[in-house]
Amino acid sequence: MLKNIILIFVGLLAIASVAEAACDCGSINAANPCTGQSISITVTAGTPNGGTAVNSIYNWSFNSGGEDAKCGQFANGDYWIAPASGQGNITLTGLASNGDVSADVNPKLESMGLFGGTKIYGNYNAAENIIPNLPQTYSGITSILAGIKRNEISEGNCGTSAIIGSCADSYNVLTVLSSVPALAGSETLRPNITGETKELLNFDDFDFTRLPAKDFLTGTNTAGFEIIRQRWSHNTEIFGIKDVSGTGYSEGGRAFRAHILVDDYGAGTTASWNNSMMNLFSDDNTLDEKKPALAAMLSYGLDLYHSMNDAPPGVIRYWGQGATQSPGKFLPAVFMASLRTDATEANLLKTVGPNVNSVKDDRGPHELGQIHQGKTTPVWGDFTNYAGSYYLGAYWGSLLKSQCYDGATGICNTGIGKKTQLDPHGYIDGPPNRPGSNYMGSSLGVQKSFMAAMCLMPKIREIVNYENLVIYVNRIVDFGLVTANDPCTTPDSRENLTTCDPYRNTGCLYYGTTWGPINPEDVDSDCIKNPNPPYTKVGRFTALEGNHIGIAYGSGQVESNWTAIKALCGSTSSIDATPPGAPTGLEVI
Repeated sequence: MLKNIILIFVGLLAIASVAEAACDCGSINAANPCTGQSISITVTAGTPNGGTAVNSIYNWSFNSGGEDAKCGQFANGDYWIAPASGQGNITLTGLASNGDVSADVNPKLESMGLFGGTKIYGNYNAAENIIPNLPQTYSGITSILAGIKRNEISEGNCGTSAIIGSCADSYNVLTVLSSVPALAGSETLRPNITGETKELLNFDDFDFTRLPAKDFLTGTNTAGFEIIRQRWSHNTEIFGIKDVSGTGYSEGGRAFRAHILVDDYGAGTTASWNNSMMNLFSDDNTLDEKKPALAAMLSYGLDLYHSMNDAPPGVIRYWGQGATQSPGKFLPAVFMASLRTDATEANLLKTVGPNVNSVKDDRGPHELGQIHQGKTTPVWGDFTNYAGSYYLGAYWGSLLKSQCYDGATGICNTGIGKKTQLDPHGYIDGPPNRPGSNYMGSSLGVQKSFMAAMCLMPKIREIVNYENLVIYVNRIVDFGLVTANDPCTTPDSRENLTTCDPYRNTGCLYYGTTWGPINPEDVDSDCIKNPNPPYTKVGRFTALEGNHIGIAYGSGQVESNWTAIKALCGSTSSIDATPPGAPTGLEVI
């Protein structure tokens, strides 16, 4: 009797073990894949935005005609489910979590059902959240994106006051397939979660011989690669793309970054991406050791590519730029395309660089769009979206009110007005408050790392197709600011700072006459260059020429290996820092 009880108990344990394995059985045999009706995922929490770390748990339940579905994992660890033999559909019956979870099928930037709350940012549509309407049946390739909203009471507020009330902690993607993928998905990328078409790519669709393996870079260990895999599998930047209006949602997607995995500030997320790339570019680890993390990063880039270039008919989207909230979107897509054996995506992305500043707006991408071909050298700054007299007036108004220019008699205050705008006349670095101030240093960190990727991986440089970034980074790092080669006159000292408003072109006595643009209404107008001593002088910030600026949001490995990395870009006159001299024929007073 006791023997029979023991045998029954052992049998029950065996059954429980099989049931627990289910979709985690580990099979890579497409003819005999795992099967099951539930999947549980735990996303390990960090505290990149402060607060308390709380793991995210997603418990999915489903079936196929009441039977076990076929299931398994993609190369990055995300799960797929497919109909049982003889069935054509998957029924999602439930999604439970330890947090406030919502889910959206094939989400779209302009109307999505995740993270409702006191802040909904203009693109929230409660009808897109499928959870209240479960069970639901799906077929074909269908991406179900779930997200857990941050519990600000127990975990701490969202990262900035502008997004307190609704922000993401993490994401998890469950993909419905029509059939079992090759090798049960173990060498297949998760399909893009957004876009009008779905790509199901295998490792055979990539040329990993292009992946750098440098002995001066440092790789990581198994735990480090697992952090990278989770970070880029359970975070997405697709909601940081700007919509057709050019405005975007939540400060360039700030609320939608996974707060337990990445810094919610755009530059912070970008720095994490750049650090991950440097780990992948080291020769410390084998390709097989890198593959799960690499697959996560390729899927992240694939999502961004499709979000930008595979929008619904008639919808126009922008990469976005401005301050340092919008970087980190273009390079992941380029990285994905740089390893593809099919050149379709690479060829499309090659058109971005040459056209980046063809229109005076903030369509980006950020790292390229802030670098403009100036009169003598590439210079830094953002376009504004202002039209008419406001376009030039915003620059000159910020310059006047900040009182930091040569000869200003007031107290310098770099926090006034548009703090990222380029010199609209193209002679010197921005911003108008004081070149080198505000966001220039935080942008330099991500731009320097972007250049590093171009130097380390020639295919990336080929696709980026914008050498002005390389020229600018070399110049700003090796030489410093460009401000002396400037024929524009300073504001007239007779202006009344209280009443003069160049932005609205009101209350000024001399704006457009002795200083500022020749024609304030013409966005392409040159500046006034004839000094009127003692009220104006030539050169707005000549004393800042050659000043170096601090770097924020850089990559530690890029900084410590900069000389070796820069050498890989070559040493020619086209990229060496060549500071321009003072313009001839100008009297500098």
